[in-house]
Amino acid sequence: MKKLFLLFVVVGVVVSVCNVAPAALITNVVRSNGTSGDRDPIGSFTGNTQCLATEAGGLKDGNIVFSDRTYPWAGVPAELIGAEYVRTFNTDKGGTGSDTVTYDVTISAPAMVAVTVDDRWLDDDGIALQTKADEIVAAFAAAGTFTDTGLDLFIRERSDGSRDRPMSVFAAQLGPGTYTFGPLQSNKNFYSIGAVPEPATIALLGLGGLVALRRRRR
Repeated sequence: MKKLFLLFVVVGVVVSVCNVAPAALITNVVRSNGTSGDRDPIGSFTGNTQCLATEAGGLKDGNIVFSDRTYPWAGVPAELIGAEYVRTFNTDKGGTGSDTVTYDVTISAPAMVAVTVDDRWLDDDGIALQTKADEIVAAFAAAGTFTDTGLDLFIRERSDGSRDRPMSVFAAQLGPGTYTFGPLQSNKNFYSIGAVPEPATIALLGLGGLVALRRRRR
């Protein structure tokens, strides 16, 4: 199986800055032109509402994935516990902002930056997950730049563990700078973005290569 992490941002006409920890690898996140709604835990929000702050400990089992859902992470691998991620808005997958939402993410140092893609694109719709990953990062990366690590993160949609949604992790080495992650219309879970600093990135990418083939054969 595969597993990993996330972070993401958005740019639009009106912008608001999402919460980030001081002295973090991810130093700034801006969400813009997203979808409005009223969902726990954030309550009422607009397309430019800030992301909720990531819970203490970063990426780990039990910490909440999104700003507008109460779903926690499950099955986070030991080597990724504590990784930085941004609590994106799952509502941005559909509705009035689904084709305009952007997330601008600023990285302070070289890192492996990752996006998660819901496995149901392949399992239910027969669409290659690489295609969806390329769509998310099209504003700054050529197709194939973000490669399949062979790892999964799981989103626990039911408290009894009977519905854990696997999210494939696609990653690329990026230098310091600001990157715009774009819209992804979907009736599945919206993508996430995360960052792991060097030198851990090298080991993680190597691990992904070893397990990718096995994952595709399941």
